[in-house]
Amino acid sequence: MDLGHKNAFDLLLKEAWNSEQAAMGNSTLPTVCDKLNIMAAVHNRKLIAALVREINQRDSMNDKFEERLLSIENRLNHLSLKGIGAEEDNKKESAVT
Repeated sequence: MDLGHKNAFDLLLKEAWNSEQAAMGNSTLPTVCDKLNIMAAVHNRKLIAALVREINQRDSMNDKFEERLLSIENRLNHLSLKGIGAEEDNKKESAVT
């Protein structure tokens, strides 16, 4: 027997079976394996939903950071354009004098 599969099965029993034991006892599904499969699917769906919420929160944060980055880039471009204009004015004044 593959130890990885055994550990995964033990974890499945711990997470899915124990938390849903009463519901599974009242189930009309024909076998224990069917019940475990259904409970594991429910448990996986719960974990997937939590991960989707976390991804959505991170996407929102990334959008905010992107907006801030664009704002900073715009300010830097504006400042650099001002700096170029000031250098040209200094050159013109130097050429006149």
